[in-house]
Amino acid sequence: MNTRNPIISLLIFPFAQIAVIYATHLMCREIWYANYYVPGEDGGEAEPAMALIAVPLILIAISLLLGSLTMLNKWAVTRWLSAVLRVPLAGMALLLSFISTVFFMGEALAVFSHWQVTIAWMAWLASAGLFVMHQWDRLKR
Repeated sequence: MNTRNPIISLLIFPFAQIAVIYATHLMCREIWYANYYVPGEDGGEAEPAMALIAVPLILIAISLLLGSLTMLNKWAVTRWLSAVLRVPLAGMALLLSFISTVFFMGEALAVFSHWQVTIAWMAWLASAGLFVMHQWDRLKR
């Protein structure tokens, strides 16, 4: 796969992870409401807002940082320095997208009882796998 094209890079990260978060939210809405929504003072709005607004913004910021590391590699920055910075950023991005996606599943372990959760897991695993392959390609350069 040619992940060196900037358009493909953007589709792999951050847009694929953000799309998985929103798709999981839409697919597993009923499951999430049944397990987590508590009417009252908080109303359950703070956590979904963080997962739907703040996490995608953080993922976009991380993608800009990772893109700048790729540009620095072209200007003769050593590979190990890039790896020292790239690996924690990529790990943080994967962790944030994982937490947000699992949060919206409602019942993350109900893979066999809810088809929505199964589809959400497969979508997250596919986007995470593409992202890891993409970052590995960037490290090998």
